[in-house]
Amino acid sequence: MKFFKKAGLATTLLGVVTIVVSLTTPVWADFYGHHSPGGWGLQSGSQVPPPNGFLLTPLYSRYHSDKLVDSNGNEVNITGLNRDITINVLGLFGWWVSKYKILGANWGMMATIFGSDNAIEFPTFEVKSDFGLGDIYFQPINLGWHLKQVDFMATYGIYFPTGRYELGGDNNTGLGMWTHEFGAGTTIYFDQEKKWHFSAMGYFEISTEKEGTDIDVGNILTVEGGLGRSWYEGALSVGIAYYAQWKLTEDTIGGLNRLDPRLPSTRTLNRSRIYALGPEVNIPIIIKDKLISIITARYQWEFGARARLEGESFNLLLNFPFF
Repeated sequence: MKFFKKAGLATTLLGVVTIVVSLTTPVWADFYGHHSPGGWGLQSGSQVPPPNGFLLTPLYSRYHSDKLVDSNGNEVNITGLNRDITINVLGLFGWWVSKYKILGANWGMMATIFGSDNAIEFPTFEVKSDFGLGDIYFQPINLGWHLKQVDFMATYGIYFPTGRYELGGDNNTGLGMWTHEFGAGTTIYFDQEKKWHFSAMGYFEISTEKEGTDIDVGNILTVEGGLGRSWYEGALSVGIAYYAQWKLTEDTIGGLNRLDPRLPSTRTLNRSRIYALGPEVNIPIIIKDKLISIITARYQWEFGARARLEGESFNLLLNFPFF
């Protein structure tokens, strides 16, 4: 296994270098998963399109950070390191729901294709990629139940390693691994008119080893949702959106003894976590009494980071309903 292609990659894979230099030095961060938190907010536990409906959504996402936090919650200061990183994403998201029912739920499918100018596999500021195709996401199972004052949703999806990837590379747009993602959640309405609502949608990631390596990224749990108020049959809504993400099992790095026979064959890394909170607004675009689209804007500030970057995220979606 080839960990480093050039000396400059030592910054990008600082955790691996730390292991090689000294087993007694704590590793302060871990590897990222596929699910980027912040993509879902208000009514995240609801299947939005009706039976035989389709939702097409161009989207823009931006993440910025100038803070790196260790496993104890302390900011990491590294001399000579550029302390700023921004990731821009442009994508297209499609969501179709059929009339076919499984266990009383409407069955649908979902897919997202996007391009980005960065893909961080390990918390660092020293990467800047050319814009390119990211890892495509396809969700063949999307089940939605709609009761009087509560919705439920259950999903299964997979991330394909279609993005550009090299271990420790500074020009990546993908993560070099396959990821299976299982989701379940709900939206609760506090009144019969469904004006006030609270939602929570959880996603559980299980990944394969990274391509050409002995690196196994641990399992990750992400919860996204929000508390909000809706008008005009749900077309207009405002509220507070949140997300939380935890690494549930440690990452493992194998083959270290091939770098130095004095090292153990494997080493585990710390478990990361992050929380975020911020406003969300959904504004309908209506022309001649017909709903043309709904603009979703969501801005969230992160806090409580452990073993990862801490920053803020912005998501802008232009939802076109075909139903």
